[in-house]
Amino acid sequence: MTSASAVRRRYRCRDGYIAIALEREAQWQALAKAIGRPELAYPGSWQVAASSPPRSKLGRLLERIFAQDSADRWRLRLQGKGIPCH
Repeated sequence: MTSASAVRRRYRCRDGYIAIALEREAQWQALAKAIGRPELAYPGSWQVAASSPPRSKLGRLLERIFAQDSADRWRLRLQGKGIPCH
């Protein structure tokens, strides 16, 4: 397991938490689409995202996005796109 980053951490949702654990660029691209921010998956962005500290600008953006819905709804949405989360 790699160290914590913006794409390998736990996020607060409206009613609990969700943990994401992205390992590959394809998962990052799927996450960007699933959260309604496909522009985040620009060429070379996987390396940037994977090395971003948990509380980086990207991490804070994801915090705001995940806080908008329930943990169960996020899990269903993300798992349906092949994004590792629990």
